[in-house]
Amino acid sequence: MKFLDKLGLALFSLIVLIISILLCLFLFGWIDFTIITVAFNNILAARNGVYITLGILVVLMLLAIKCLFFPSYERKTKKSDDSEGILLQNDNGKLLITKGTIKNLVNSTVAEFKDIQSSDSEIEIDQNGEVEVNLTINVYKETIIKDVSAKLQNKIKESVKRATDLSIKQINIKVNDVEKMEENITEEKSNKTNTAE
Repeated sequence: MKFLDKLGLALFSLIVLIISILLCLFLFGWIDFTIITVAFNNILAARNGVYITLGILVVLMLLAIKCLFFPSYERKTKKSDDSEGILLQNDNGKLLITKGTIKNLVNSTVAEFKDIQSSDSEIEIDQNGEVEVNLTINVYKETIIKDVSAKLQNKIKESVKRATDLSIKQINIKVNDVEKMEENITEEKSNKTNTAE
């Protein structure tokens, strides 16, 4: 919720609360209505009181108009099932392919690559239903990054297309880190112990 919406809601809640309390006090006879009118007359009698009251009323009117006729952006774009995935329809019914499904397909495809040490993927679906994959990977030191990236992009597109019949618009790969391969370290240690014997 935006700040103006929160402010409008808080002010109107406060005003309704005050009016409700005053009306209850008046109905139970605990307060005299003339006290309220005298207080307003005293406020309006002062020159600055009129301007302050008028300013407050204008701000409240603008907030009321904004809250009633111009809902916040969040309310307009309330998330539906379509924004969390892609809805496919045929004669037999509907199929919702979620972002999580696409992410799992991407992650399982990345896991097939031995040159990639770890990865993190993010799936974005635009209003036209086009899928974009943002992938962050850590590769091993001996990896030819350009070749692995191209193969990875093609393999992800193929696997997602085969499983879901969806085309991926873009696959953006960010290489976050280059790490030393653990197998090489263990091989070097075992070679040293063999030569020492």
